[in-house]
Amino acid sequence: MPAPRHPDEGWIPVAFGALDVHGRTDFVDGAEILVVPCSPADALCLVGEGAALWRRLVGRPPVPAVEFDDHDTAVLAQLGEAGLVVYARAHPAAVTRLDTPVLSSPLHELVYALVQRVAVSRGIPCVFVKGPVLHHQSLRDREHSADVDVWCDPARWDELVQALAPWGWTREPDPWWGTSVHHTATMVPSTWGCEIDVHRRFPGLTLDDDEAFAAVSAVTEPRVFAGTTVAVPRRGAHAVLSALHLMRPAVGTPTDDAAARLAHEVLVRVPDAVENARGLGAVSALLEQLRAAFPGVDPGPVDGVPRDWRHRSQPDRAHAYLAALGTLPLRERARVLLRLIWPPDDIALASARRAGETPASARHARVRRLVRGVRSFHATRGRRP
Repeated sequence: MPAPRHPDEGWIPVAFGALDVHGRTDFVDGAEILVVPCSPADALCLVGEGAALWRRLVGRPPVPAVEFDDHDTAVLAQLGEAGLVVYARAHPAAVTRLDTPVLSSPLHELVYALVQRVAVSRGIPCVFVKGPVLHHQSLRDREHSADVDVWCDPARWDELVQALAPWGWTREPDPWWGTSVHHTATMVPSTWGCEIDVHRRFPGLTLDDDEAFAAVSAVTEPRVFAGTTVAVPRRGAHAVLSALHLMRPAVGTPTDDAAARLAHEVLVRVPDAVENARGLGAVSALLEQLRAAFPGVDPGPVDGVPRDWRHRSQPDRAHAYLAALGTLPLRERARVLLRLIWPPDDIALASARRAGETPASARHARVRRLVRGVRSFHATRGRRP
């Protein structure tokens, strides 16, 4: 015999992200609502009576069963099996608003909501950086981005990476995983078509990981994506982070004048760029750009070496690996060096893919990787960073 229902219970629409796409020309006729279920699954598109019934529930208190006929109850049961409604008094993923998309890619907007919901479900603080928000803050002209960048509590970084895996993302293999050298985990999608970069720090800052995340968390503002509120840096702080990203060295590619010009352009758009650079520990990396953007203003003391700058400034990957290796404690170096020289299968095969090679086996990929590294090292030996 079923347990009696509480008088305050009723049907509640739930989701990890929802968007109203009714009438959009980039969706098939009849598409009404894009929604992400509360348990790991791909995004769904509600149509017809299912969409109409779900829409009726949005923003209302729990709706008791007596308000629905037998046909509606059957539809609600199907929505419940899909993880889109519950019969309860309350639910943390209750949908209280159904907005139209604010981003040019509704599916990417759902990814913002999904990552936030997964993080909140685990109590992991996070801030979303770069991407379309820069456009909405008038800090760059381009609106769309190919990925979603989330900066989370460094102590919970690995936990968030693992929590996203069941939803359809796989961490890109990296030989530095598990060391302090690794600043971001790239999550490759199986079906979503949108990568996620999970950051534990932002390269170029002089603060340690915990201090840097605390500093950026103190200068955020709310944004709503797919009905879910996320934190993003305020405009001044975001301009500094954008300039840092533009000036970030890439192995074997010196930062050019074009990058410096773009960094200058984004900094001059915000009058409090110097103040934010000081607070975030970005003065050292952006000293020249800040002086050029704000002549007569002293950016302040150069307060340390920008994190990750030295190994990223090396002329080739082999030199970069040696420089990064030198930042590790002595007890870790031998183990990591062995993994760099003769990596596991997944790392070797991923390295081959990036090099445009199709090795016959993982062992062949390891040999080819070692050969590429030796050749690159000798070709650039003596070249200054």
